[in-house]
Amino acid sequence: MPIHEIRESLEQARIELDGNGFGILQKVINLKPNMSHKMLQCDAFLDNPLPTFGGAKITTELMVTPTPVIYTDMIIDGFSSRAPSASNDNTLFKQTRIYVRGATQPPVEEFPNRFISARPTFTWYMPKLYITLFIHGDPNDIINDYANSVYCAVEAKKVSLVTYGMGIIREDHIAQVGAVMTQGRTIQPARNVGQAFPMWRYGGVRPELMISGSSLANFFNRTSAQEESNTLSTVDLRGLARVARQMQPNLDAFGTADIPVIGSIPDWVRFELWEGVESGPVRDQWPPIKHADNGNVLTL
Repeated sequence: MPIHEIRESLEQARIELDGNGFGILQKVINLKPNMSHKMLQCDAFLDNPLPTFGGAKITTELMVTPTPVIYTDMIIDGFSSRAPSASNDNTLFKQTRIYVRGATQPPVEEFPNRFISARPTFTWYMPKLYITLFIHGDPNDIINDYANSVYCAVEAKKVSLVTYGMGIIREDHIAQVGAVMTQGRTIQPARNVGQAFPMWRYGGVRPELMISGSSLANFFNRTSAQEESNTLSTVDLRGLARVARQMQPNLDAFGTADIPVIGSIPDWVRFELWEGVESGPVRDQWPPIKHADNGNVLTL
């Protein structure tokens, strides 16, 4: 698979910003169509480290993309019309610089970061490579003698027309969306621990409800018409089993409190229920067996 090394530059003796302090400089490089292109290496070099300008500072955004760059409504360094984020799938390379009057070296941020040996291996299908510079500064400011070179090593591979066409459509759609990105969700610090690990926040042993002795005896006595002791009916037992399973918020005890006549029912009483109370009426054949239309036994 052939590898093409591209060396291009953006150079202007005079760049005049508009009334909003915004300027765009762009160059397009034609590539071979019906191919997939993979970015193996990309780097940018500022040929003139300190271009002159009239305002207090300028902020530049250099991007390498397969489609023209549409500025967004987001903010960068106090200026509007920021370029798309580096997370945008059409961003193959991005570099930002901040020039402050009187400073000797502008701070630089790059994506991908070559200092951690991160190599850009992004793939695109558009037969173009756009080198775009966004300049943000004071209204109507003039930047003199700007020069920036870009190096790209691109690997090309033949692909089917379907793959090529779908890739073109996808990249075209990505280029036209994302005026304002909102990613991630805001978590209130007070809720950070409780919503993920509630017992880590609260700790300790959860409180339990108490059941009265008379209610306990009525609950565990077997229900029979021949017994003289007070017992609960099967319907009552099932009702108490239901309220014993009641979940409660932190830090309340599980179960149900303040039931008329009986009092509180803790959650642990459900552990001693016998068959027919916990799972409903007992069938003649236990465990139940049910057959499908073809005679196979179903798992219930």
